[in-house]
Amino acid sequence: MKTKWLLFLLLIPLFACTTQSTSPLSKAEKDKIQGEVKAAANEIRKACDEVNADALTGAILDSPDFLYMMNGNVITHKEFVENVKPIFAEMKSQKITILDEQFAFPDNTSVLYVANYTDTVHYKDGRVTLDESGIWTMLFKNTDKGWKMAYGSETFITRPLLDKSTGGLNQMELVKQFAGTWKGEMGKDTSFVWSSNGEFKDNVLLFDLKMMVKGKLISEGKSSVVYDKRSGKFIETEQIKGSDPVVYAWWFTANNMINSVMIHDIATPDKAAMNATLEFSKDGTAKQVFYKSEKEVWSVNYTRQK
Repeated sequence: MKTKWLLFLLLIPLFACTTQSTSPLSKAEKDKIQGEVKAAANEIRKACDEVNADALTGAILDSPDFLYMMNGNVITHKEFVENVKPIFAEMKSQKITILDEQFAFPDNTSVLYVANYTDTVHYKDGRVTLDESGIWTMLFKNTDKGWKMAYGSETFITRPLLDKSTGGLNQMELVKQFAGTWKGEMGKDTSFVWSSNGEFKDNVLLFDLKMMVKGKLISEGKSSVVYDKRSGKFIETEQIKGSDPVVYAWWFTANNMINSVMIHDIATPDKAAMNATLEFSKDGTAKQVFYKSEKEVWSVNYTRQK
């Protein structure tokens, strides 16, 4: 009997401690914690707006259990730290707009933060994109260094915007540089010829395309180009006889320089597996360079024939 009473007496303080640690938070306590977590979430948003990788990584929990999910892709703490700097290095700024936010308290040391948002991203190469229908979920843990994000998740839809920060490039005026017949040397005795008057008719710019070997025509086709005002980019559909059509997006990044990607990479050209540049020179020549995973794999030199 004494043993039972001894065990009972030992359990009393344990039960008391357990009850105290799991007791519901009062409204005043929730309001105080919510203010602290809101401030922590704002610091994360500010770090993103200012593309400050160090500030962002300092706001997350340094733990092997940390996970972050972006549109279904899950990364660890190590991967988060390794990826955020090169991603931010391509940006000039962001503008995250919180549309609404909610807080939940799963326990006394954790807060679940959920927000709807939009994000306008300005890239150093002149691109501007808009993330819409964004849902941002963050689980904050209370640590000896304050509230830190222990888990995060983002889902959003990205679309390109008309770039207003490229020095006012007039895309429709610059495209006139395509006027004429241009011949590119593809290899021994092989050349590619495209010709256009450089003018849009009924909102369409047309190109005639020819592949020549030893001066003999082996294939031909046409390209039609339209200008998408919403994205500030040209959409080109290339149709070579006997082949499936290929659709590109391209735009001037400088007065004489074009960047192009496949149409499915139009929203995130920086992540495109392949892209190409075309640079016009004042001497009537142009150089096209093809890249794969940011490495040059091929180039073609063009000369205006007429």
